[in-house]
Amino acid sequence: MKLIRSVLFLSAICPFVLLFGALATPAALAAPAPSAEALFQQGNDLYGQGKYQEALQMYTRIVAEAGFSGPLLYNLANCYAQTNQAGLAILNYQRALRLVPGDPDARGNLDLLRKHLGLFQEELPWAQRLTALFDLDQWTLMGGVCLVLFTLVNLAGLRLATGTRWLRGLGGFCLLGMILAAAGIFTQYRQQAAAVVTSRDARLLLSPFPSAAAIETVKEGQVVVYQRTQHGSYSLVADQSGHTGWIETKAIAAIIIGMK
Repeated sequence: MKLIRSVLFLSAICPFVLLFGALATPAALAAPAPSAEALFQQGNDLYGQGKYQEALQMYTRIVAEAGFSGPLLYNLANCYAQTNQAGLAILNYQRALRLVPGDPDARGNLDLLRKHLGLFQEELPWAQRLTALFDLDQWTLMGGVCLVLFTLVNLAGLRLATGTRWLRGLGGFCLLGMILAAAGIFTQYRQQAAAVVTSRDARLLLSPFPSAAAIETVKEGQVVVYQRTQHGSYSLVADQSGHTGWIETKAIAAIIIGMK
């Protein structure tokens, strides 16, 4: 009797065991998804073989799965340049330089591509070159440190009867640092709204309508600045020559992702 009960019990649970095994087997046997590092190396190998479109797809997949990095944006830009998508190439060189401001390869390739497209950049005044040495976060940190030191120096000067000359000198140095940091913060904040024209022969219009008169044709790869105003599918921007007009939003892309 016990043997019969055991056989009946096994017969009852056997279908459930088989069903669970069938459902679990594909997950157990499935190969693990390749890491971002492995995909990055595959993209590099494809790029080295001259398969730029395939490499571009690989890098784009990494962006979707793992996000951005300086080297990844740089390689993306190279792929766009090799596939004749100059606007997107310039955009990603600019983004790479935001993450790694001192990258000589990204800066060199960006300058070469701009020269090839006839997008000559005017020599910046020394003040703008100075404020471009650091990004917004670095200037903010510098200003905060100088402010704290300036406060401590002044408090020390109130308590000490002697040695105030060197304290005044240190206080003046901190004040100069705060002024410089404020200029850097202001300049870098304005550049937060910069965008790159990614469409060929985009037009800057007098009003946000397709039938509006064109102020000028904006070259692919040119940098414009959002004016924080939108109307339908158009955005108000200012170009590098100071002209303000409306351009199709889909024709431009912000250098800082998420900014508009």
